[in-house]
Amino acid sequence: MQQAQEFWDGLFRTRSEPGASLVDMPDRECPVYRRAVQHFGPLYGKTLIDLGSGAGASSLYFASLGADVISVDLSPIAVENLKRYCAEQRIDNIRPVALNAHDIGTLPQVDFVFGSMILHHIEPFEQFSAALRAAIKPGGRAFFWENNGASDTMMWFRDHVIGKLWIPKYGDVDESPLAPREVNELRKHFDVTAEFPEMVYVQMASTYLLRGRLQSQAARIDQYLARYPSLRKYSYRQYLCLS
Repeated sequence: MQQAQEFWDGLFRTRSEPGASLVDMPDRECPVYRRAVQHFGPLYGKTLIDLGSGAGASSLYFASLGADVISVDLSPIAVENLKRYCAEQRIDNIRPVALNAHDIGTLPQVDFVFGSMILHHIEPFEQFSAALRAAIKPGGRAFFWENNGASDTMMWFRDHVIGKLWIPKYGDVDESPLAPREVNELRKHFDVTAEFPEMVYVQMASTYLLRGRLQSQAARIDQYLARYPSLRKYSYRQYLCLS
């Protein structure tokens, strides 16, 4: 966990320098946010944990819709950046907190939890799933935009090719795509619906193996594959709707 915190602190440290932007502004047309709100329902007066809040865009988005947001991140630097911004802008319905994801059950229970590309960083996942259940009020919901480790072929490349020789690895040293067994851990505590809003599969070869070359051709192949539900479930992008 220490290595992960150092990695993320390094990314957010430059934002606190003079002239830098402390936070990211939310894209109000973002399909991830729109789908999350559709799953949650009205947010005004509700409480929400933004898990892995990072540069703050999602926290600012949900706060703008009237939610009382607890912004949770492992990086104290990211948390301080968001605190400074909220103080400067007089935003009083966001409370940034530096906290390990496993400890969210120690916070006051909330109506909703949102996370964007956060679950695959969390281990041990069994403990987190129980903590997530404890953090949400009865009848509450959670929504996560995540990567997807359902493809054995993709996972083989991840374990044996990515990060070796000339092939880049992005992210911290501990992360791994969210595995089906981890989704099943969530199912022990929630009703879980997985959705695949886009097909991202062949494009991964372009991104990692070809450094972005042939990206448009790969995207067209993925669009063709998306016609088949039996293949779509292997997309590297998924929504997880918990209730």
